[in-house]
Amino acid sequence: MPFVLILLWLFLQIPAQALEWAHQPSTGEKIVSLTPEIALYWPAGASLPYRQARLFLDGTEVSSECLRTGMFISYKPAKPLQRGVHKVRVEVGETVQTWDFEVVGSAWIKGCVFTAPFKPRAFDKIVVEMKGRNMGKGWVELTGFPEKYKMLEERGSYKTTVKIPAKLAGKSCRVEVFLERDGELDRQLCEGTLTIAASDLTLRWDSPENGSTVDKVLIARGATVPEATVELHVHTFFRDGVDFGKLPPDVHPKIKADGEGKFQYEYKFPPGYPRLAVTIIGVARDTFENTSQPAGLLLYLKTSGGLPPLKIKTPILDVPPGSP
Repeated sequence: MPFVLILLWLFLQIPAQALEWAHQPSTGEKIVSLTPEIALYWPAGASLPYRQARLFLDGTEVSSECLRTGMFISYKPAKPLQRGVHKVRVEVGETVQTWDFEVVGSAWIKGCVFTAPFKPRAFDKIVVEMKGRNMGKGWVELTGFPEKYKMLEERGSYKTTVKIPAKLAGKSCRVEVFLERDGELDRQLCEGTLTIAASDLTLRWDSPENGSTVDKVLIARGATVPEATVELHVHTFFRDGVDFGKLPPDVHPKIKADGEGKFQYEYKFPPGYPRLAVTIIGVARDTFENTSQPAGLLLYLKTSGGLPPLKIKTPILDVPPGSP
């Protein structure tokens, strides 16, 4: 068999996936851009089901964000890639192409560090510092959370304080800094992991003070875990045990705590009655239907006229929300 035919026969025995097709970045290439265009080009004259081609970056499929044509498949990351080696895998028909490249960045950042309280909780503050090229735009992100926290610079030293979001309670994340200058971007993960303690399902009353004397219209304020439902049992009664008439029935309102767990309830004493008091018993319920221990608030209506002061105060009624 002629030598040329032997070489051709050997070439045909090589599986298609063993042949490296043209692509970018090239294998092992070190690139500065954190959002490089990644592309694989089909061999000339190849008949491939390119519309079904799939592209994976570091094991995650990004096919839905790719551009496919009869000549190539390409992908440009919407978010900056981290420094380091990245692996690409493309599947088209029965052919698989894999390669890797390295993102080295612009090296604007020289180092970063964060300082957090011992066993940090939601709404605690952490301090993040970064050293880098001056006159840049710096910010901080907590991985998995979209918020960006601007850093202030002084001669190449960048610093900011970050309040831990409530949504990170019970989770772990990394602290990452970004520095942009002259149209180029650099990013770096700070050493260590930030682990946020889970929020305890409790309810507390902040104001008015328990057992205090209040006006006819009051606003009771409290706090619990963020986004919890606060169920109240509101009971109005004559504070010295002497009934001066028929009071309205107990009510059981529900209130939604805000993103920081704060809530408030407005209460109006029934008009025309002396010697009134009210107990407001609250229970917090989270999205998993867990409930807190009841927390009570006892308040007295200010008296007017010549009524003598009471010698004995009425204790808080331990009445769970929802009871008749």
